[in-house]
Amino acid sequence: MTAAGKVEEVNVSGRSTRTRSPGGGLMRVETAAKAVQTVTRDFIAKQMPSANVQQLIAMLPSVNVAQQDPAGLYSGQVNVRGFDQSEVGWMLDGAPLNDIGGGQFYANEVLESEDLENVSLQPGSVDINSPVVNASAGLTSMTMTNPTTRAGGLLDVSFGSFDTFREFLRLNSGYIGNSGIRAMFAFSHTKANQYRGPGQAEKFHYDFKAVKDFSNGSHTGLTVSYNDQVNDSYLNPSLPNYLKSGYSNNYVADYTGVSSGANYYRLHVNPFRNVVAVLPTHIVVSPNITVDDSLYFWHGIGNGTGAGLVNASTGLGNQSVTLDLNGASRALALTPSNQEQFRTGNTLSLHYRPDRHHDLSMGWWYEYSNELQFSPYGSVSQTTGEPANIWGTSGILQTTTGQDYNVRNFLTLTQVNMLFVGDEMKYFNDRLKIVLGFKEAMVTRRTYNYTPGTTYNRNLHSAEPLPQIGLSWNFDRKNQIFVSGSTNFKMPSNTSLVDYYGTGKTKTQLGGPSNPEYTIEEELGYRYNGDVIIGSVSFFNYNLSNRQQSLNYYLGGTANGASYSQTVNAGGQTTRGVDIQLSTRPIWHHLRPYVTFEYLHSTIDNNIAATTTSGTSDFLPTKGKTAIRSPHEMAGIGIDYDDGSFWFSGQVKYVGKQYATFMNDNAIPQYITNNVGMGYRFHNTGFLKSPQIQLNMQNLTGAKFRSGVYGFTTNANATKGVFGGTIAGSAPSYYLQVPFSAMVTLSTGF
Repeated sequence: MTAAGKVEEVNVSGRSTRTRSPGGGLMRVETAAKAVQTVTRDFIAKQMPSANVQQLIAMLPSVNVAQQDPAGLYSGQVNVRGFDQSEVGWMLDGAPLNDIGGGQFYANEVLESEDLENVSLQPGSVDINSPVVNASAGLTSMTMTNPTTRAGGLLDVSFGSFDTFREFLRLNSGYIGNSGIRAMFAFSHTKANQYRGPGQAEKFHYDFKAVKDFSNGSHTGLTVSYNDQVNDSYLNPSLPNYLKSGYSNNYVADYTGVSSGANYYRLHVNPFRNVVAVLPTHIVVSPNITVDDSLYFWHGIGNGTGAGLVNASTGLGNQSVTLDLNGASRALALTPSNQEQFRTGNTLSLHYRPDRHHDLSMGWWYEYSNELQFSPYGSVSQTTGEPANIWGTSGILQTTTGQDYNVRNFLTLTQVNMLFVGDEMKYFNDRLKIVLGFKEAMVTRRTYNYTPGTTYNRNLHSAEPLPQIGLSWNFDRKNQIFVSGSTNFKMPSNTSLVDYYGTGKTKTQLGGPSNPEYTIEEELGYRYNGDVIIGSVSFFNYNLSNRQQSLNYYLGGTANGASYSQTVNAGGQTTRGVDIQLSTRPIWHHLRPYVTFEYLHSTIDNNIAATTTSGTSDFLPTKGKTAIRSPHEMAGIGIDYDDGSFWFSGQVKYVGKQYATFMNDNAIPQYITNNVGMGYRFHNTGFLKSPQIQLNMQNLTGAKFRSGVYGFTTNANATKGVFGGTIAGSAPSYYLQVPFSAMVTLSTGF
């Protein structure tokens, strides 16, 4: 980006040199007719190299982040203006990254920070050509760094708290002969212990990107990102457990026998492998006609695991079966929730510019996905507590008739067709911009349930009309106002279509179709893009219908234990507020401050259906209550100093009180987080370019508190319903703030 003729950012071998990027890279000059919040390479390069994208966007005004671990090896929770991350579309170089079934996003599996050029969040709006079906709250787009035009690379080594060790290497080919092709390949390995309790996480990651430019402006390329990771899971406590045991809450380090073995940490391992590949192509047909095509593929396989006791005489769906437990009547078993998912799709669009006033576009997005989800019971050594296979793909318990024991087993096929058309109009010497767009998203979802006693096939067909409009007026090159209106949607989770049974032959979920979430969002904003000061203010209003909330249960260690999910239709929701960002380019001897603020008022529009303790239907009096994970105020301050050799970067963020239940009877108090980084760049030495040492620290005070809602509930305490019945409560669970941690990194370009 440029402003006032001055370059925003310069990169050398992936490490930022002295720059003028506003706010130290926490803000970028934006001109779109809608709200856009971006962090750039300048900021990313000064953070802990292992940081995932959730941690990197935590200072944006619309974002509320709860971390699971210090090093970014685990995915935490992101909320955007009170909506959770499964309601936000996540993309890398044009490829969708959300789980096609439920919309979940796992930030630790995507891209290493050294290979990340920028991250842009569009809170409340989605581009008409974006290939997402779960973006009722907006869109987050990541861009992988392009390979350099000259051969070289980047090497860094990091070590830090909790025995964290990491190595990273990137190689750039430069232009390969006379082909005009340049490519880069990167590898990283990260390993760290958990900060509370036993266990560790280990990650192997590979990134690849190739680019081919043509003389007429056309270009094509290939982006590939592969991740192979095995994490021991954290236990996220309820409030009573936190008050009792604090940071000692976690799975146990020692196996103490079958009866209590379900809490042994080696039985709570999360292995996963995934790859995303995208082939983006831009073709210049003529000065007035261009074609864009983006072909992508995504594959993931792995599980989230647990453990429980199982009887030899048990249930499979609604049928009685007998398990081969080597003569025992009861045994400890691994109970993973497995999935394997394939997604392939293509987005094709045509741009036609008949004159200087119009940029017409039209296109088609098609995707087909296949997702198999199953919950096998795996063999465990009753003596040592070691599972036969953490992946849940072998060592599966067998019935006496030789059948694999899968308490959940279903296939989901999803097909998407989306047609879109738009026009970007410019008048009055481009001072007035009008953007009109319309897309029709047609989604067909088919589930096939192989568990005995369940409905074998359920289908969901949805056609969602999604118009949008944006207007902006530039008073001059520094001052701009904009108004936007958009509609977005999120498909219901595929798990909401299927029936579940526990091992006691009791149905634990009755599946069925439900309506997609649908949001109507309006925004009014002002931007100031000056030579020194950059600022923006955005007022927003959402009206949401068919609000979906997924409750995930694990009833482990009981006779009828089973893993299952349940989708709650929370009805309507109204969200209003304002986002403010303000930053500067270098002032007062290389300082670049950044401040941000959000006010959020998000309320539930209706009472929520519930069942009383006597089994009758009633409603919880939730109308007018504040939505979960929606703090009224958030504010942040960032500071960056960079004289070209020494640099310092620090951020502090305040997050207000947020509720964990629809009844607002359990909450997280307000809290403050902090991060500090500093480093020194040395002069080039031989083949070493800009060698650097840096130190990153977080939670300098070592404060301990609950930092996010892991699993919400409708009500924590027993509540009197609208019709007088008593509705039992259940305790929500929480993320805990990561303790003080530090990481030292030695790096150099070459």
